[in-house]
Amino acid sequence: MIQTTFRTAPKKARFRIASPDPVPGSAPEPMLTRFRGIGNLHSLLVPGLVPDGLETFLRVRKHFQAKGDVSVATYPHAVFDIEALFELFDRFLSECRRQKRRPVLVGVSVGGGFLLEYLRRRVHQGGETDIAGLVLVSPLSCTQDLAPILRRLWIPIVADDPTAVQALEKGRSFFRQLASKSARKGDVPAGWKGFFAAFTPQGIGEIIDASLRKRIEKTLASIPAEGAIARSQSLKLLNGLEKTGPATILCAKPTLILWGSKERHTLDVDGPGVGVLCRPDLAERHFPDCQVHWVYTKDGESVPHASLLKHDKAYARPIKEFLARF
Repeated sequence: MIQTTFRTAPKKARFRIASPDPVPGSAPEPMLTRFRGIGNLHSLLVPGLVPDGLETFLRVRKHFQAKGDVSVATYPHAVFDIEALFELFDRFLSECRRQKRRPVLVGVSVGGGFLLEYLRRRVHQGGETDIAGLVLVSPLSCTQDLAPILRRLWIPIVADDPTAVQALEKGRSFFRQLASKSARKGDVPAGWKGFFAAFTPQGIGEIIDASLRKRIEKTLASIPAEGAIARSQSLKLLNGLEKTGPATILCAKPTLILWGSKERHTLDVDGPGVGVLCRPDLAERHFPDCQVHWVYTKDGESVPHASLLKHDKAYARPIKEFLARF
């Protein structure tokens, strides 16, 4: 059974992570941790492959809480089932209807891909999902959106072969180079941890908050190889956007799509999904009421893929301006 844990964010420690029971990731099903907010929105925050949701959204969650309650998704560490995740989304939306809350879906990186696939399936099942708005940060719509070198590394990891675990440990020196922005100097993770770090460069090593850095590292250490493979295999289930024929409108409600200005290290900006969603004239075929922004720091520096921890201030302005519409 999918569990929803309710927690109220402390008033005097806005960045403290709630401690739900059971521990996030230890349950066999995806779970939600709820934080109380001000307003009638209820935002569902869906993370990428790593870190877990409680860490990924730690520094931007407050913007959504200023408009209402927030529920943060955490994936189980040992297994992954996309159908269980979509069931969690269904239950979240049902709960919003019951409580007369206006749901906003927020997905980062692969989490954005999960939301795109969820919306696509629901449309094909008979109608648009009833939500108030949608936020996508560096969304991956399918594996063809991966940067070519990462896609070549991903293929042996998800191969239906007993050597898949060994494939996770290949390319150690390459992982060291790609993960240099995601871990402390001299402490770069290898194998699947390096792959994940390359896929979501959060600048972990440059986070001032040592307790947060330690928590992220603990999360990475708690994901077994089998769980890492299961998360990687979930990318196979992302069907992306239509290559031919009329475009499917996935969400007609206000939509915000944010891209880091240094996406090429992780995603192929000419990929079938990214190439569409990073252009307003093409993205509006699927999201008629959408805004598309490339994110830079206030000094004009480039921002990596889905860097909501290191560059949370760069993402704050477009997110707050979007939420002001509600």
